[in-house]
Amino acid sequence: MARCHIVFLTLVLSVASSLSTEVPVFLWGDLPKTSLKSNPLSTISASEFDSILKEELANDPFTVIFIEENLSVEDFSRRDLELGGDTSYPYLHANLGDSYYLPSVEDPLRVLNKLADPERVNHVKLTENGLSADIDSDNGRFLFINLNDARDGESRASLLRRHNDFLENMITKLQERYNTVIAVYTARYPSWTVPESHSRVRRQVQQSNGNDHIFDGLRLYVEAIQVSDSRGFKNLTTLTASSTAYSNVTLMSTTLSFANENISIALNFESKSGYWLLDSVTLEPGNYNLVYGDGFTSEVYALSNFSYRCAENITFRAVNDTKLGVSFVNLKVQPFFATLNASQMEFGDSFNCSGFFSAPIWSGLFVVFIMLLITFYGIMNMMDIRTMDRFDDPKGKTITVNALE
Repeated sequence: MARCHIVFLTLVLSVASSLSTEVPVFLWGDLPKTSLKSNPLSTISASEFDSILKEELANDPFTVIFIEENLSVEDFSRRDLELGGDTSYPYLHANLGDSYYLPSVEDPLRVLNKLADPERVNHVKLTENGLSADIDSDNGRFLFINLNDARDGESRASLLRRHNDFLENMITKLQERYNTVIAVYTARYPSWTVPESHSRVRRQVQQSNGNDHIFDGLRLYVEAIQVSDSRGFKNLTTLTASSTAYSNVTLMSTTLSFANENISIALNFESKSGYWLLDSVTLEPGNYNLVYGDGFTSEVYALSNFSYRCAENITFRAVNDTKLGVSFVNLKVQPFFATLNASQMEFGDSFNCSGFFSAPIWSGLFVVFIMLLITFYGIMNMMDIRTMDRFDDPKGKTITVNALE
């Protein structure tokens, strides 16, 4: 049993550590002269931050904590054109000499709430109409202000600039009321995240990872390209060059060259009615025109900003010769009917050729229909029940029911 408790405690601690947040903390005001220096290359743990606060708040000053919903290091250094290229925090930048800045602190609000005496704490919110409550000067040495006054359509730079002005006005008023004031500016969650899929791709013909190719106006992912004829099939390797020709804004042709096999394949795309489609494939030498399906409708298509990712293997065959064809193994493709940089040609959402009413949806609808049918049948039977409307009188004549009734 004791071993089970230890395992459970370990799991709880691991989950709690995975849910911890790391946000910046900015301290300024009447800080004592200490030799503390922040390290921008490491994260301050909760225990280390607790030690720092106890040293900075040793003289029991009035402490005000400004809490953003989201905040990251990039917010302090960003410069926005809406503000004339200026920073969003001119007040904080002016107090850098008397401040203590920690770029990454683990759960600072949890440490602050633990350190503050519950009987000496005030919690207020900053709304569009100002503070949600008056500040009691006789009760408390800790003031938590939640900055929850975001406005509809307001940019991030304007929001932070308004909060910068509020911080300056609030600290000025508190310094007039108290002898020593220390301010803490932090947040609940980080505001800057880098998606895992973010990457930089060089603008050139060569493949980035062996299967992913970026051409001028086309992005193509394919594991293998095979050419088949009456003698069998062979894999095409060593894609050496490519060229893209635009007939107009609705037609595009990309030629793939394979020097080792002396073969080139032209992919012919067309854009119309908000869709793009891979209309046909031209195989050289021989100038063979290969089509997919019946030759009248192409099934290799997607919405304009989507990529095609339906079937694992796509085969284009000649109309009069079913043995001659080109197969693309594990194909994902998306054309861009414009000249773009390689970094701009990212795959859009995949078009997987799955209809709205898939097999699970039809199964669910069928079960619901059967349940409704059973329920309706039961209600109709309940409504058809007839109750007795005649009763025997023990002192009277016995009721006689005719067969017709």
